[in-house]
Amino acid sequence: MEIAEAARILAEAEHPGIFAQHGAGSAEGFAALAGMAEAWGIPVCQYWALALAVPTTHPMAAPDDPAPLLARADAILVLDALAPWSPQVHRLRPEARVIHMGQDPLAARTPVRNFRSDLSIPCDLADGVLALAAAMARLGPPAAVAPRRAGVAAANAEARAAALSAAEAGRDGVMTKAWVSLCVSRAVAGQGATILSELGCPMAPMDLGHYRAWYQEPHAGGLGWSFPAALGMSLADRDRLVVATMGDGSYIFANPVACHQIAEALALPVLVVIVNNGEWGAVRQSVLGIYPDGHAARTNAMPLTGLAPVPDFVRVAEASRAWARRVETGADLPAVLDAALRHVREARTLALLDVRVRP
Repeated sequence: MEIAEAARILAEAEHPGIFAQHGAGSAEGFAALAGMAEAWGIPVCQYWALALAVPTTHPMAAPDDPAPLLARADAILVLDALAPWSPQVHRLRPEARVIHMGQDPLAARTPVRNFRSDLSIPCDLADGVLALAAAMARLGPPAAVAPRRAGVAAANAEARAAALSAAEAGRDGVMTKAWVSLCVSRAVAGQGATILSELGCPMAPMDLGHYRAWYQEPHAGGLGWSFPAALGMSLADRDRLVVATMGDGSYIFANPVACHQIAEALALPVLVVIVNNGEWGAVRQSVLGIYPDGHAARTNAMPLTGLAPVPDFVRVAEASRAWARRVETGADLPAVLDAALRHVREARTLALLDVRVRP
């Protein structure tokens, strides 16, 4: 009954939207969500995503900013999301109907969470997505959906083109995170890679097309997560290309000496990319988000954010005989990435890149 009601709400909405944070549960759920979203012209926002729900190049893959979608949405499907948007910043239309779906759709064990839900559906995520897609298919999208689908696809294509253009511009001088992200995506294209990001490479410029293509650190706390998680993934499947991207602070938190020792001892073929801005970037962003005009924002060097003198991460990796290089120029990055991946494929051991980017 709940699935049928959710299908009815979405089918009758003029501007429905989907927010997904933990992917779609399985390869089948991933395909079903992509098909349902396209058939009905429903944008999918992957705000603060921990796993991929639809391909980043999918016509219904919306930018990760929830604001434009929420400003119009009269029906919202939330798929297993701890924080589908920021209540302090984003506002829903008063008449919008909100559906939450997941094993714990209201995140009952998170006492500070207070997102409205008009319909809550407890289920395994993949099973729920598959059941909802089947229910929507039985209703059949009316012809009136076509203009909405075209409009959503055009807006998303424009946003993606802008993201790619901005990423390309980041190659000159000191690199941007977006340029590093774009280069990593291009370097692993067609290899079925899994990319992990812990304050490392952003998702927006990437071409990610399968349900295991992307993972981000858990919201409960993730400093030091990316490197050891990549080792575990590689140990479970040595034929899977695993790329662990992380900030310099995150690399330090991972206990890198221990991680490199394990990688060498077990001969784990992982590529580690340190997106090195020489600071605790998350601290800076949090301060600026809350106090954009405060004293810290006006200082030449924001207190408690700098990591200078930055350790020599290349030598840390080389202490365990890893292949390691530092990259400081955007134009050099693609070739060095190719060399690192060639080492991972042929030598079957870890490679590390220390990539310097803008603070």
